[in-house]
Amino acid sequence: RGKSVRTINFEQFKEALQELSKKRFKGKSDEEALQEIYKLIEGKGPGLTGVTKTVASPTVSRLTDTSKFTGSHKERFDASGKGKGRAGREDLVDNSGYVSGYKHAGTYDHKVQGNK
Repeated sequence: RGKSVRTINFEQFKEALQELSKKRFKGKSDEEALQEIYKLIEGKGPGLTGVTKTVASPTVSRLTDTSKFTGSHKERFDASGKGKGRAGREDLVDNSGYVSGYKHAGTYDHKVQGNK
């Protein structure tokens, strides 16, 4: 892989396995060593070594409980506690022509067509 690249593709992964198999199983042929490596990794997924774990402290749970938020911060989340995204951070202008809070917004065309 390149120096600035943090990931490898599948072909590079297979090449790395071939190189590692030669070093790990020195007494065997290249093909036998590769088969031994395949047996070692068969049925296994990526490990979770070094992955950051969440902290289950009362302080963290209190700070992340969106039901206790007040003021403008409360507007950033819906009733389930999921963030609203941009709608929760910015005042989005409603250009529909209706006053905010009007119950029958968007019904004008329906009423006009119904009378004809």
